[in-house]
Order: sequence, then structure tokens, then C-alpha cells
Amino acid sequence: MILGFCALLLLLRPDVCSLEIRSCNQSLGMESGDIPDSSITASSSYVTNVGPRNGRLRKETAGGAWCPRSQIERGIREWLQVDLPGAHVITGVQTQGRYDHGRGQEYVEEYTLEYRRPTFSEWRRYKRWNNQEVFPGNSDTSTVVSHNLVPPIFASQIRILPHSVHRRTVCLRIELKGCQDTSGITSYTIPESPMVELSDTSYDGKRQYNSLTDGLGRLIDGEVGSDNYRLDMGDGRGTGWVAWMRDTFADEFVELVFEFEISWIFEAVHIYTNNYFSRDVQVFSKANIWFSPDGEYYEDEPIAYSYIPDIVLENARNVTIGLRERQGKFLKFHLYFAARWIMIGEVMFDKSNPYENATEETTTVLQDGETPVSPNADLNLNLQTVTAPGEGQEYLEVLIGVLTAIILLLLMVFVVILLLNRRQKLQSSPTVLKNPFGFTINMKGLLLNLTPGGMLNDGGNHPSVDAPEDVSVHESLTMEQFDSPLVSPQCKSTYAIVANSEPSKDPDNTTIPEENLRLNARTDAILEPPSRSSSPTESTSRHSHHYRTLQSYSSTGNKLNMTTTPNYRRDVDRAHSKRWHTAPKEKSLIVQHNNAPSINKIPAPVVAWNIAPSMNKPYKCKEIEPTDIPRLCLRTTEKLGSSTIGEAIVCETVGLDEVISSAPRLVVARVPTCINDIRNGHISGSAGGISMVGTNDQMREVRFLSGLSDPNVARVLGVCAAEPAPWTIIEYTELGDLAHYLQYSVPLTGTLRPTCNLKTLSQNCLLYMGTQIASGMKYLESKNLVHKDLAARNCLVGRSYAVKVTDIAMCSDLYKKDYSDIGGRPPAPIRWLPWESILLDRYTCASSTWSFAVTLWEVMSLAREKPFQHLTNDQVIRNAEHMYYGEESQVFLPKPTMCPEDVYKMMCSCWRRDEEARPSFKDIYSFLKNTIADYRPGT
Repeated sequence: MILGFCALLLLLRPDVCSLEIRSCNQSLGMESGDIPDSSITASSSYVTNVGPRNGRLRKETAGGAWCPRSQIERGIREWLQVDLPGAHVITGVQTQGRYDHGRGQEYVEEYTLEYRRPTFSEWRRYKRWNNQEVFPGNSDTSTVVSHNLVPPIFASQIRILPHSVHRRTVCLRIELKGCQDTSGITSYTIPESPMVELSDTSYDGKRQYNSLTDGLGRLIDGEVGSDNYRLDMGDGRGTGWVAWMRDTFADEFVELVFEFEISWIFEAVHIYTNNYFSRDVQVFSKANIWFSPDGEYYEDEPIAYSYIPDIVLENARNVTIGLRERQGKFLKFHLYFAARWIMIGEVMFDKSNPYENATEETTTVLQDGETPVSPNADLNLNLQTVTAPGEGQEYLEVLIGVLTAIILLLLMVFVVILLLNRRQKLQSSPTVLKNPFGFTINMKGLLLNLTPGGMLNDGGNHPSVDAPEDVSVHESLTMEQFDSPLVSPQCKSTYAIVANSEPSKDPDNTTIPEENLRLNARTDAILEPPSRSSSPTESTSRHSHHYRTLQSYSSTGNKLNMTTTPNYRRDVDRAHSKRWHTAPKEKSLIVQHNNAPSINKIPAPVVAWNIAPSMNKPYKCKEIEPTDIPRLCLRTTEKLGSSTIGEAIVCETVGLDEVISSAPRLVVARVPTCINDIRNGHISGSAGGISMVGTNDQMREVRFLSGLSDPNVARVLGVCAAEPAPWTIIEYTELGDLAHYLQYSVPLTGTLRPTCNLKTLSQNCLLYMGTQIASGMKYLESKNLVHKDLAARNCLVGRSYAVKVTDIAMCSDLYKKDYSDIGGRPPAPIRWLPWESILLDRYTCASSTWSFAVTLWEVMSLAREKPFQHLTNDQVIRNAEHMYYGEESQVFLPKPTMCPEDVYKMMCSCWRRDEEARPSFKDIYSFLKNTIADYRPGT
């Protein structure tokens, strides 16, 4: 209901007249002919058939281009001029030489630009953001060379001047890119900023006496900066902000003056302002606005506006000030400081032309025949606009007032309901956390109120397991909302999901197995990864008991005190819903009441390594007993390295064929860090394999990995129980990991020297290896498994370029720098991970799809550099935050040189924000298989 009212108000709101710089890239008419011949002039022409009217891009008329009379060299000035119909924003230039059906040989190697507006007394030379004036031109007569203009040019006339150091004959064809300038602003005057990086660097007017006058720049260019003003927008566009410091103004206000081409009727102004208050930047506290017809005499009574300070949200925002349909050609603003800094990114106006209104009204009156005018009557040509309220104006104002009152009433009711709900939870909830200040806070209720779905109701009374089924179904707090970056880590409690299956249909005998309620955690951990703290069950009928638990740390040990609360939920289909203000929710499971039939299923194991069950899928791996491998069959050859969870040792096998058929010559042993990880269980060898006494989650991980069998996944051969901590034996290849192999290879091109000793790899060979990685991941996806560390370093390459996916790179000393700490969590390969894994610690099959695309990018780049090599680890995390908020400022990996265009498009589809929009590994494998067709190495 509230959303409906808000939508109606938005429809009633006038349109904002602003420059959409990203869409301002249309051809202005040189090629199409929209710009007439009379608007194209030149300083001279060699002959008539190469005159300026022939300087149109991709046109072969007459001589085929414009050619000046003189040869170009230093000191010679020749130009081609285009007069545009009115003010335009020019964002790009395209050039071409004289092809003339293959007969032409002339082109412009370099050129400069000059432009002019009606307020300019002389032409001005254009400079790019890096102060470059000379643009690279063409190197042949047919190729079109394009240049984007950063900053854009505001002009009605533009000249292209050929440039050359040495004498040469030149010819030129051009096209201009841009759009009509609808702002109506001819210039603005502002004070100079005390900081260069936060000044109006694109301003094209005069800079004198600490003031910028008679020009245009950043305040109307359609570009705005990010909330964090220190971040550069890239491509030389700067930060997007113009800043002023209170210390440099005695009157504690900033004066801005805007001059328009004609006198307008103004309805509102929108000032895009920064509010990064933690850095002493805030929206101005108040504003005074004066109007003038000539810029000398302003009205005595300004429009006054006050802004309520916001010290809660640091996001930049549009501050809208109503201008009450005042009329003027000049507008003067006084913006008063609320903090040390004022930062403005864009100024936009809602306005209307009074002369257009007068013409329309006059036409209407004449058509109605109410006020006929004699043709001989004396006409008063001094037009004066009288604005009268329309017939529905009063009704519209009343409607807006009523709707506003209703919305405020509903918000008050909503706040009262939330306060009552919180009070009830504080009195009845057994999961209230206590803080050091002596009062209790229900963190779950608080987080529910903080999340965008704050109206969700989770009752304070928690029924027991054997209570009758409640007919009301409440949506519960999801892991994504709990682990959102919007929630401060100091406010988080350890949260887990414990899934249980019911072996009995009798509701009176329903119990919770003790092993499902036992969860170990380190006391210094803030939040356990869901794969280690949750056990989603597998059920063909999609019914299971689902328990949500809030845990608090015990004061005496490392164990966690847990309170189980059954929570019944509906399965909500969110396949097409997007929540750009928070993370997409994980699909919930349908919960069945305890007296309904159920099937016993084994919960997913708690894994320590990176191949793990997916968080949003049921566990369906077959667990088998691993083979007992004698210690005499393993000869240690090299230690790859160690990490926080274990170490990896390369071993040569001796007589292992007698124990395991088709055993490889090399294997790698994964060794746990300490014996305590075995959780007090011991292992003894037997004829049947491995027998365990006591609980051993580590061996469960080995069992489900032993059940995996695919040509493109490294096999777990068995366990060597002779050591104090059992070794997990995994197959290894003679050529080692793929990243190391690619770094000592070169692309197969025509420029390769025959004496080169490096391995040569063709494009098809690289795609062939990528297809095998996709094949292995397709198999893991079919088992509802994810790979948290999929990268070229975690792929083994064998003879004939056979590739197998493995999980040992975390221990390798060569790749220590590929892993980074994230907020107290174990080191993670953040440059390969999607945003949901970096920020929410969530891993699904769609997350592995993202990592695969980065891995394929490595392969096609021959692993010459890390992903996002130009970004620091902190910038990579901020880039993930941009994706989290659905912004357009996030950075993606560029297309490698050897990568086909369609393969790169497939990689980009794997980097979509919405997980459900990413392709599956089945689709990826089919695509790559069709791309390489029947390619085989050596053919």
C-alpha cells in the first residue's frame, strides 16, 4: 500500500532535466547528412571536388574527402569547421582518410580540436583530462579511428585542425558523437577549490582571483562520484566531486552563480551532494537562492531552504529545492557549511520556457475564437508572461497533501507495531544476548528490524518440538541478512542452522539427535561458515525439520551454548525477484511437521578443505570407506608447503599397483595440521580398509571425497593410517599444476622463433584445457558440490594436456600471496571469488561458476598475471561491495588477447550479480565443447 502511494507521488513529480552522459553518444549527422553542407566550412580546399562538404565519414562523394590547399607542417593552420544547430555536448570524434575507391593516399596522422560557444569571443583549444591536445589520427585511408572526449565539449561550433611535424599532404573525413545540450546553461561561476584533485578540473572558462568564471565543467557534465569521494571514477574522469573548505570562506558559505541562455521559469533545483560525515563532509545546512534578469540586480527576497543534518547514512544524495516558479536568467546560490567540507557533483534544474507557454496559450485562444485580434491593431511586442493556475492545480495539491498525511499515519502505526513486537521479544525470547552494559538485546529481533524486510514478524514465543503445528508461517532471518556488510561485526552473534531428520513418525517420540546439536568453534571466530555450521538434509519429498539457532559463547570454554527453536517456513520462489539493496536470499526449504512421514538422510559432513557441499542444495554424495595404503608404498620427494589447515607432500609410489589398480607414479599426501583435528578418534588398519572408533568428522570428509570418480577430478586413492595424523592420498601428475605450466609456455603465433625452448600453446589447446576443467566442475555440480578455491593453481596437467581439478594449492608456498584475510576469517582467494563469497561467506554452485570464469581467464592469459593485478586486496573487496549494492562502478577482467569474443561473453555471463542468472556448468561445458569441436592435441 505504501509502495503504491510512493509510486503515485513519483508519477506526479516533474521530470529532472539532467544530462545522461552514458547515452550521449549518437552520431550528430556528418555521415547521415543531418548536418547540411552549408554548416560545413573550411579554411581552404585544394580543388572544388575535395571541398569541406565532402569531409563526411564513410562517404565517397566527389573527391572522397576534404583536402586543404596547403601541405601541413609546423606553423601551417588549416581547419575543417562544423556549425551545429544550437548547443551540443560533444563526446567523441571519428576520423578517416581519403579512400576514393582505392585511389586516395592521403590521411591525417594527428589533429587538434578547437570549439566555440556564443558567449566566447575567440576559439578555445580543447585539452583532454591528461592535458593532451594532439590526438592520434589515421595510419591508412580506410580505417575509422575513434576517440572519446573526456571531459566532453559544450559547444555549438567545432574545428578539426590537421597536425604534422613534417610537411605532408592530408585529407580528412569526420563524424562527431554527442547529443543536444538541453540544460540551457551558458556558464557558471564558482570559487576555486583548495584541493586540486577535488577541483573543477574540466572547467573551460577563466581562472583568476581564486574564482572560475565564464565557463562550464564538472557540475553539469552528467557524471557523479561515488559515496567515498576518494575513489576515482576511472578513464581520467577524476573523482566526480567539486569541494570547498569552510576555513577558506570568511562568511561560511559558498556562492555559485548560473547564467542561462534565456530567461526561464524554474520549478526546482537538484543538487547532488556528498554526505561522507565520517570525513567531515556534509550536506549544506541551508541555502539562499536569488533570481536576476541581467546578473546585476537580484531580487531582495531570496528563496530560503534549510536541510536537517543526516549523521546516519553516508550515501550521497540529491537535495531538491523548490523554486516556486520564479523567473530569471541568472541564479545565485549561497550554500552554508554544516561541516568542514561541502562537495557537489552535479546541479540540475526543472524549468520551462515562458515564451513557449505564451505561444501555446495564444494559439489556443485564437482557435477558440474568444479574443479575435485585428490585423491592423498595434501589438505590444514586450512580452510579459502571466502564469495562471490550471484547472486541476488546486486538486493536485490537495491530493498530494492527503496522500502525504496517509503515508505518515501508516508509518506511525508501523513504528508502534515494531516497538510492541520488540518489547514482546525482549520479555519472552530465550535467545536474548547480554552486553557488557547491563541490559539485554534481542539481536534477532533487532536485525529483523534493521533489514529491508523489517515488517517480517517472528513471534517471541518459541514452541517446543512436540507442540502441535502452528498454522501461521513466519519468514525467518536468512544467513545473508544476518551476515550482511550493513550490520556491524560487533553486533553479530554466532548463527547456525542445524538440520535434522526424523526417524519416527510418532510426534511424541520426536527427539533431536545429540550429534546434530554439537558444534565446535574457536572462541575468536565471529561467524562460522555455513558449510561448517549447517547440515542441509536431502529429501525427495522436500520435507525436513529445520532448526534455527542463535548461539552465545560460554564463559568457561570453547564450546557453544545453543538453544534450538523449531521454525516452520514456506518455500518462496524468488527466481525472478531482485533485491539490489541487499543480497539475494537463499531459497528456503519447506518444513514438514513432526508427525508427517520422513526419510532418514545423512547430514552433510563438516569439511576443512575446499571441495564441500553446496549451501543451497541437498547433500547426496555416496560415502565409501577409503582404501588403506601402507606407508611403505609412499616415498617422500618434495614438500609443497603448509597452511592453517594442513600441509601437502608429494610422494612417489612404490608397489602401489598391488593395492590400487592403475595407481599413478606420483601422489600428494594431505596431512592435517595437528592430531587434535581428528577430534579424539583413532584409526586402525584392517583387512577391510579403515575402521574408526569414536566420532571423526575428518574421516567423513575423506569418505565422501573417496566416492568421487571423474576423469577430470583428481581421485582420492585412500588413507595412510600409519602416521599419527592420517594422510589423505590424492593422485598427482608429472607436469604439476596448470598455473606453473602456463607461465613457462608461450602462445603459438607466427612470430615465434624456432630456437625457442618454451612450450607453445595454441588457442584451441587452451580452450581444450578449459573444457576439461568445466567437465570436472560439471561432475561436482551434479553431486551438489562446490569448489571454494577453483583456480589454475588447483588444476593438475598431465600428458596430452589432460587436466584434473584438485584441492592442494592452499598449502603451496608458491601461492601464499593469492590468499587474503577477510575480517577475521581464514585466508581466501578473493581475486577468484564472487561478491557473495567475499562479503557473505556463501558458497554455491553459482559461486564456483564465477571462479571458473576467472580460471578460464587465467588459462587464456597464460597465467601471466593475477586477476585484477592493478587493484590492491582492499580495492578488490570494495569492488565486490560495488557489485553487492548493484552499482555500475564495479570493475571486470578484460578480454585476454587469445580469447575469442564469444568465449569472453560466456565468461562475462558467469560474472553476473544475480546468482540465478549465471549459467550452469552443464551449459558451460556444452558451449566450450562445441567451440573446440573435435580438437585433440597434436591434430
